[in-house]
Amino acid sequence: MNFLKAFEEDYKYYDLKKKELNAIIKEGDTKNKIVLDIGAGIGRISIPLAQDAKKVIALDYDKRFKKYFKDNSKIEFVNKKVENYLNKDKKFERIILAWPVIDFRFLDLIKNSMNKDSKFIFTTCDNKSDYEIVIDKLGATCKRDYNQNVQDKEKFLQLLPKKFKIFVNKKIKTDYIFPNKNIAFRILKNSLTLWFKIKFNKEIEDKILKIINKHKIGEKIIFKEDLFFYVLKLK
Repeated sequence: MNFLKAFEEDYKYYDLKKKELNAIIKEGDTKNKIVLDIGAGIGRISIPLAQDAKKVIALDYDKRFKKYFKDNSKIEFVNKKVENYLNKDKKFERIILAWPVIDFRFLDLIKNSMNKDSKFIFTTCDNKSDYEIVIDKLGATCKRDYNQNVQDKEKFLQLLPKKFKIFVNKKIKTDYIFPNKNIAFRILKNSLTLWFKIKFNKEIEDKILKIINKHKIGEKIIFKEDLFFYVLKLK
């Protein structure tokens, strides 16, 4: 599947009740604020936030995402890496880091881009969620990378209260709702291929189908997705 299309499909079936987005807006108090969305992707968060924010800066190192922001005057797409954009002279009212690839450098970069009234909003998936443990159940060759990701995330979460004052810390229960088994299989296969480089064969496909069948409710396939949600301020 096309790289961008994979993002579009993931967004299409994830968190249909907008629980994550609503928490960001309400708990993060983004209305009429200048918001930096780190790793903006196709604008899953940036675009709806722009309706009420003063301005949204959508930061992403991949220039392929630029086309999603061309027609929105309240969003500025910045095609740079985080470490090349943030510095001590740039301060933001709100900074969002949602579902990132864990990079420990981000903590100090973000901290230095805040002032006493800034809020840092961080979300990431719980690796014990239904959707996240698929890769673990497959016993695939990428499991070492998966385990490293889990360890890095745990360490990142432990560092948050050392670097920032925790304003909000809670779990958000979201889900992926796929209309049928075929769509669920296609999206899972595409995700595992893109992000974990899995080479599919009959054995792996059969395992995925068994996992999907366990999450079937009527015709729909539902995977629970729990999120860690934080709003942080400077100490």
